[in-house]
Amino acid sequence: MIFLSIIDLELHRVNISIKRHNTLHMKSRIYFVKKSTPWLLAGLFLLLNAPKGHTQETKHVFQGRTYFTLAIKPIKKLTIDVIPEIRFDEQFSISKYLIETELTYKPIKILHLLGAYRFTINPREKKDTEYLHRYGFGLKLRNSFGRWKPALRITYTNYADDPTDKKREDHFLRYKASVKYNIKKSKITPGLGLQLFHQLPDFIAYKLRANAGLDIKLFKKNYIAVIYKADIFLQEDIYKHIVCLGYELKL
Repeated sequence: MIFLSIIDLELHRVNISIKRHNTLHMKSRIYFVKKSTPWLLAGLFLLLNAPKGHTQETKHVFQGRTYFTLAIKPIKKLTIDVIPEIRFDEQFSISKYLIETELTYKPIKILHLLGAYRFTINPREKKDTEYLHRYGFGLKLRNSFGRWKPALRITYTNYADDPTDKKREDHFLRYKASVKYNIKKSKITPGLGLQLFHQLPDFIAYKLRANAGLDIKLFKKNYIAVIYKADIFLQEDIYKHIVCLGYELKL
């Protein structure tokens, strides 16, 4: 009996030691995310204000976007997002109509496999209405560390968001790093992101996109998103400022 009591005591000590180790490990990961977020912010602002070395004057373009996201989960590991969107130009006139369908499959907890198709209607005053088809494939790594939710994503698309005649046939790899923070006892979740568009087949750095936004929970399964995006074109002196307002319904 004494021998069994000693074994029970030792097992209890080992269990306490393991719990302490796991707690310290989680705290260290949360500490890392907290420390890395200010650097992400600093990098974002440096990129927005970095000189490009061109002699011509920088052109600033402003755009507005509004969208609705319907998120459907037909089976446990599959999510289907249907996203109609309207884009506005600087005069607040409608410039494009879009509808996108995105499939997300999660084979394991941190891995998401992505597939998307976007149909765009581009009405033009002096030309016929243009119809565009964009498809994309990718993967995303996402995990939670306490209240922090960092993510890494790589995506292939057959063109960028706003194709021009010169770049219509080009393809792109897009690399994105982002982080969100779930504020305790709050319905507001702030987030930051930074994305690089890599133009193929010549592997040219086409543009950077920095974004900051808020996800606001209205009530169960209903959310509003307010996002600011800055597109920095690396081969031209163009900055695009985009303000987005979205509504999401999760079924």
